[in-house]
Amino acid sequence: MLEQISTSKSEILDAAAHCFMTLGVKSASVDDIAARLGSTKGRIYHHFPSKGALLAAVQLRAAGFTHQAVEKLIDTSQPAIASLDRMARGHVYEVLNSLAYHKVVLQTYTGGTQPKKITNVEQELQEQLRTGQRQYELLFRNEVARGISEGSIQNRNLTVAVAGLMLILNSPVFWFRPERGASQEFIDTIARDISSMALASLRA
Repeated sequence: MLEQISTSKSEILDAAAHCFMTLGVKSASVDDIAARLGSTKGRIYHHFPSKGALLAAVQLRAAGFTHQAVEKLIDTSQPAIASLDRMARGHVYEVLNSLAYHKVVLQTYTGGTQPKKITNVEQELQEQLRTGQRQYELLFRNEVARGISEGSIQNRNLTVAVAGLMLILNSPVFWFRPERGASQEFIDTIARDISSMALASLRA
C-alpha cells in the first residue's frame, strides 16, 4: 500500500526520481536532487540518511503507486478475465502517470546499481520493497488462478504466467517518452492495447 507522507517528503522523492531517471542512479547525487528542489542537502538528509535510502524509498513508492491503483479495481463478482483487464489497464495508466519512478526501478534491475554495502535503514527499506512486490504480484496471481479454475485462462505454471504478464504490463517503461507529448487518446490506446496483449498471453 502507498504510505501517507508529508508534502516535503513527497517533493523530495519526486525530485529524486527525476534526477535518478535523467542522470542515472549511479551518477545522480544528493547535490543534484537538492538543486532540482532549489533547496539544501540538509532538507533531504532530514528525511533520508543516505542516497541509498533515498533510492530505496523511490523504488518503494513506485510499488505503492501501482498497488494502490490496482487493488481497488479487483472485482471478484465478475469473471477473472474481466477483473484482470481492469487491473491491467489500471497498472498501465499508473505506470505512465508515475513513469520516472518506474524507470528508476528498471535501472536498478538492469544496471547493477545497488551498492556493495548498505546501511540498516537501506536494508529495512529494501525488505519493505520486496514484501510489497510480493503482495502486489499476489493480487494478479490470485486472479490468474481464478481464471484457470474458470477455464478462461490456460492451465500453466502460475509463477511463469504472472511473470510474463507483468513483463508485458511494464513494457511502456522501456519505450514511452512523455517529453515527446502524448494525448489522452494515445494514453488510452496504450492502456487498452497493452492489456489486450497481456491477456492474450494467458487465455485458454
